[in-house]
Amino acid sequence: MTATAKATVHTVFSPPVSLLEEWRERPDKAPLRELLVLGRAPDLPSLETTVFPAARALGARVAVLGDAGHAPHEETGARQAGHGYHHGTASCRGAFRPELVLLLGDDACRVAIGPGGPAWPDREGADGPWTVVATDGGASHPLLADLADWLEALPDAVAVTPWWASHLRHVADLLIELHCQAPAFGDEETKEGADVRLAHNLRRPLIGLLPLGPVDELRLPAPSMDPPGEAPKLLRDRLMPVTTTPGVLRDASGRDGTGAADGTLVEWREGDVWHRLAGSPGLTPESLAHAVGDAAQGTGEGPARNCELAVLATVTAPALGPASGAAELASGPAEFASESAEEEPPAPARTPAAPAPLAAPAPPVVRDRPPVDRPADAPPPLSGEYGTRSLFGDPATARRFEQDIARLRELDAEETAFPTVADCRWTLGPELTRLAFGPLAADEGSGEGDGDGRGGEDGHGGEAGPAVLRDEAREQARTWIGGLAHRLAAEKGAGDHARVRPWSPPTSLLVTALHLHLLAAGAWDEDDYGWRTVTADLLGVLHAVDRPADGDLPEGQEERLDAVIAVCVSLLGLHGEFEGPEADPVAAAAWRLGRTAVARALPERAADLCLPAGRRGAPVAAGTDVEALGERARSVPDPVAEAHRALAAAHLPGTYEDGVWHLAGEFSNPQGACAKAVTVVAGLPGDLWPGPVLARARGRGAGVPCFMAWHRPLLVRQRGRQWTAFRILAPATPLAAFQSGAPRPTAQDEQARRDLGPLLAEAGVDPLHLFFLLRD
Repeated sequence: MTATAKATVHTVFSPPVSLLEEWRERPDKAPLRELLVLGRAPDLPSLETTVFPAARALGARVAVLGDAGHAPHEETGARQAGHGYHHGTASCRGAFRPELVLLLGDDACRVAIGPGGPAWPDREGADGPWTVVATDGGASHPLLADLADWLEALPDAVAVTPWWASHLRHVADLLIELHCQAPAFGDEETKEGADVRLAHNLRRPLIGLLPLGPVDELRLPAPSMDPPGEAPKLLRDRLMPVTTTPGVLRDASGRDGTGAADGTLVEWREGDVWHRLAGSPGLTPESLAHAVGDAAQGTGEGPARNCELAVLATVTAPALGPASGAAELASGPAEFASESAEEEPPAPARTPAAPAPLAAPAPPVVRDRPPVDRPADAPPPLSGEYGTRSLFGDPATARRFEQDIARLRELDAEETAFPTVADCRWTLGPELTRLAFGPLAADEGSGEGDGDGRGGEDGHGGEAGPAVLRDEAREQARTWIGGLAHRLAAEKGAGDHARVRPWSPPTSLLVTALHLHLLAAGAWDEDDYGWRTVTADLLGVLHAVDRPADGDLPEGQEERLDAVIAVCVSLLGLHGEFEGPEADPVAAAAWRLGRTAVARALPERAADLCLPAGRRGAPVAAGTDVEALGERARSVPDPVAEAHRALAAAHLPGTYEDGVWHLAGEFSNPQGACAKAVTVVAGLPGDLWPGPVLARARGRGAGVPCFMAWHRPLLVRQRGRQWTAFRILAPATPLAAFQSGAPRPTAQDEQARRDLGPLLAEAGVDPLHLFFLLRD
């Protein structure tokens, strides 16, 4: 990843043929690998003249896929199809309508998704918002992973030739390899523009991808509301708007247009936030209410099912402006209207006033229904209704879930509040909320009939995790959860340490619960202990979750967090001792990190995670083991608490975070302060702190900070950029050795850093995290 990595999203109001010209003018002269064009009726003669020669000059392979039933050009006009570029058609039970332009390079990518139109190089009839996602410098964007999944699945949903099936999957593989491996929006990347995600109807209708209402306002193109059709009714039933407003499309210059006649442009408002569905589908039941399903193998029965492609976006302002002169008409739901009719006779009929000459009446503003309570600060729902079966068995679903979790963890305290369980139920759905919070979600009333209208996977309520994982899914599940846990753990050492991310606690609890379900389902073999690394990573993630500046997490979430930490520590103690001369390093590090939480834990708050083993040897935590571990933590003095007291008595108060003591304040002699601190902690009575002690002190003013790691007889020190190692033999201590200067070093620079490695490993401290810490 380079320092110039960048991902942007913007909207254009004409077909995006200029993307190729912009690529040609790139300063780095980067080659173009692939140009893929999908459209209902691409104008091949025009493309052959204006677009394809430029793409081939940049080194691209050009491929165009259209609808088998629509061809606006004369066949004789397309002279190069089959030899100048690859051309093919797709068929389904309905129209093949995706409008997509994909430019794929090694370090850059351009994706444009727009409205269905007769001939998109022509402006006439094709105006409408095209959403363009642009990445540079190796950056990624969540929509690219969704697009790769869609291209991979498309040949199974529509009928294409074998060559086209292979080519679409080849482009999907390139997209994943070149642009979906790096985490979206890394710390060195910048992101601009709307928050967008892909929407399609290969597996489920587009209407099912929209959030359940209520929303404050629904805005539809004016032509679709007069006369009212079935599709607007579907949208109102789904979004439950307080107000429905007719609108006209306004381009970037603010001019009114005719609306997206060939594609969909639907916008709705929740509070001050606008959302948009824009792309190829028309406002018809064929586009919105049906999935493609088995169209490629279709029986010829049932309704038409168009193949559609669109984007769901959160935008700063709507593209549909209110239609001028829109009238407002109040109307309630049918059930309320019928009750009113019994109580009150209908008003006498009136002859309406004649409209002004040459003035067409504007479509009415419809007030659909009263608002229903919803969490004020909850982000939009996830892009799918996930469950353990789909996450553990479908790599595409798992990858999309990972992008959703990354999006939530990017939100900071200025954008959203720390979520309650009700907020999580709205955003995560009932099934994932139960996984994250267990009995706490049940206490809050989460069940099969939550009343929020959102079921579990497939909309049918919650699902139980698999008792035994299928053999063919085990390796993929191990790789996926291990990578996800590692990325969450790596957040501790990267980025802005002062940034507070309110969705860190629930997402950390959720990923940990998924991991524990995988353990019980037998994802790892009996003699494979790789799960311990994943569990240790997630334990560190739970320990480091962000908290509100003014107190604890909301609604008993602290109790759930402590209990889940206790389950993780119990698991890591299955194959090694926590303390003593035979202590296992991983178990000992977990005990030091989680001991305080284990002592506070109420085991019943994590009873749902004490699962039965689905395979022989599957590592699971028993409720009795968690209870016994809590009693042990409470019966023996907590070394961290004792160290806090000892340091305070030595006038060296500080905090203990991620295995390192951070001494409070600034010191005229930070080296002496560090030496005193490691001596005090290592000298706790009863061998309470048997492992390495790591401490850091800041210098006063422009003074150089100091870091020390001490475990007799080795002491490693960093001052400024210099690393030095010392051997301090008993009965000498670091405090005595550094009281007047420093002893003779035994190693410096690279060798001293190598000497530090075993100390960090024994202390359970991530070297990369320590590196970022010492840079501050």
